[in-house]
Amino acid sequence: MKFTANISRFEESKVFWTSIIIIPDAVYKEMIKISPDKRIICTINNSITFHCAMIPKKPFHYIMLSKDKIKTLKLNVNDIISVEIVADTSEFGMEICEELQEVLASDDEGNLWFQKLTPGKKRSLLYMLSKTKNSQLKIKKSFVFIEHLKRNKGEFDPIIYQEEYKNFRDKNSI
Repeated sequence: MKFTANISRFEESKVFWTSIIIIPDAVYKEMIKISPDKRIICTINNSITFHCAMIPKKPFHYIMLSKDKIKTLKLNVNDIISVEIVADTSEFGMEICEELQEVLASDDEGNLWFQKLTPGKKRSLLYMLSKTKNSQLKIKKSFVFIEHLKRNKGEFDPIIYQEEYKNFRDKNSI
């Protein structure tokens, strides 16, 4: 579904710091029929495409835009943009990097624990890995993550994981 929208922002607060696209109510009502989990793929100005969600905030629904996307597209608040959204039919609600796929394929126990994570925790991990540009680093982060899950019986603690990754990096001079 295509529509035009203005780049908006929430009032400055500790919770809402990002730019947003408000989804017209008629578009949301049609999309929720196609994508009841609210996961979509959004394309802005026919130039940047990303996985995201239709997020509720009474009385409307919106799409979050990161500072990176705003910068890449050279957008400002109130700029008018063209938006196209389609249902996200991917397994995880975003792309899984090849490096994590390989680590999961080589570790049955780790894969089992990964599959038991909530969809949101899976997406958080995938997002974190997508921010890493270096393929070798993605492999190492994936390996440390899977070991973290196995050690903690499927429980993911981002603070402990970061410490474990830091220790791994320091020990292995990454």
